[in-house]
Amino acid sequence: MIRLARCSVALMLVIIACPVMRLLAQGITPEQLTAAAVLPLPLPLRSGAAVMTIAEDGTLRPLRAGTNGMICLADTPADSLFDVRCYHQSFMTLVTRRRVLARSRMADADVTRQIDAEVREGALKLPAGPTAGYRMLGPIHGYDAATNTTTDAIDRWQSLHIPYATAADMGVTEESVGIEPYAMASGTWWAHVMILERPLRY
Repeated sequence: MIRLARCSVALMLVIIACPVMRLLAQGITPEQLTAAAVLPLPLPLRSGAAVMTIAEDGTLRPLRAGTNGMICLADTPADSLFDVRCYHQSFMTLVTRRRVLARSRMADADVTRQIDAEVREGALKLPAGPTAGYRMLGPIHGYDAATNTTTDAIDRWQSLHIPYATAADMGVTEESVGIEPYAMASGTWWAHVMILERPLRY
């Protein structure tokens, strides 16, 4: 039997209060969720990355501690997508804040303005320099939990996040043409260079 610290003894309270127990109730083990979460990373970074789930309020809840500064967000079980992503810990506060605002049905432009305001006010802190991101996204049938592998149905890409840099600053275009690197969100806090392995479908 797996003993889970700080989970309520009462089953219903456990399922409500403890994310790991919710996963077990759905037939997904924390080990499976962790293995899937680090797949976007280069192999040398996987064993040292922290793995977390993210609550509706943006709170990060650990599945595994890390040692190399990378944090991977686990897939959400029981939906139609396989969606896992990893960012440096110095950028993760911005990422989680973005997700909280997006879940409140705020328009993308308003999310950007709100985060910009919070950065200016000092409520959110920018990383000291560029940071990397890694992501895999596609239909859930493109991921095999038994073998922890993906098919060609899953897109995979990397990004280099340089807040407030413009496409001109970075020497790239703002349009995706083939698999050449290009800028997204040029000039904003979310500015980053996309590095593709093939044209994205998602």
